[in-house]
Amino acid sequence: MQRGLDPKQGYARYAHEYDELEKFWDSFEQNKLDPYIAESAGKRVLDAGAGTGRVSLKLHAAGAKVTALDISPEMLAKLHQKEPDIEIVEGDMEDMPFEDEQFDMVFSSLALVHLKKVESFLNECYRVLKDGGKTVLVNIHYRKSMLLKDNQGKYTIEAYNHFPRHLTEAAEKLAFGVEYDEILTEGDDVWVSQMLVLRK
Repeated sequence: MQRGLDPKQGYARYAHEYDELEKFWDSFEQNKLDPYIAESAGKRVLDAGAGTGRVSLKLHAAGAKVTALDISPEMLAKLHQKEPDIEIVEGDMEDMPFEDEQFDMVFSSLALVHLKKVESFLNECYRVLKDGGKTVLVNIHYRKSMLLKDNQGKYTIEAYNHFPRHLTEAAEKLAFGVEYDEILTEGDDVWVSQMLVLRK
C-alpha cells in the first residue's frame, strides 16, 4: 500500500473514478454554495482546485466566465471533456499562474485539505482578486484519509485537517473581511466542513 501520495500523483490515479462520488462531495457543502454560485453570473471567476469540474460546471451554468485551476492534468482533462468552454489551467494553488487582480470571485471547495498550510493559498487568493472581490471556501474535515484502490493497489492521498478557527484567523491576518463563517455538522455534532466567505 502507498500512503500519502502527493495530490498530483494521487489524482492521476483517482481521476477516472472521482465523479462516482459526486453526491458524497456535494454533501460537504449542504447547498450553502448555491447563493454564491448564483451571484457569480457575469463575473470572472476562478475555481481553485477544480478537479473534474463539479463546482466549475455549476458556475458556468450560472453564467460566470470560469477559469478552472488544478494541479492534476488528468482531472482537468475530465473537466474539458464535459465542457470545453471552461478555461483549464494546470497549476499550484499556492503559486497561481495569474496576474494580480484578475478575478471577481475565487471558489475553492474540498481542496484545502490537500495543503499542508493555508497561508500561501490565502495570500494568492487575495492577490488575484479584484478589490471588493470574494473568496468562497469549503474547508472539509476528513476523520481519516480515504483508502483508494486501483489496478496498482491500495493508496491514500495526503490530507491535512485545518481547524476552522485557524483558517479564519489566517484570512483575517491578510486583511480579508469575513462575510460569512459557518461550521456544518453531522447528526453526531462532529464538524464535517466550514463554509467561509471572505471579501477583499
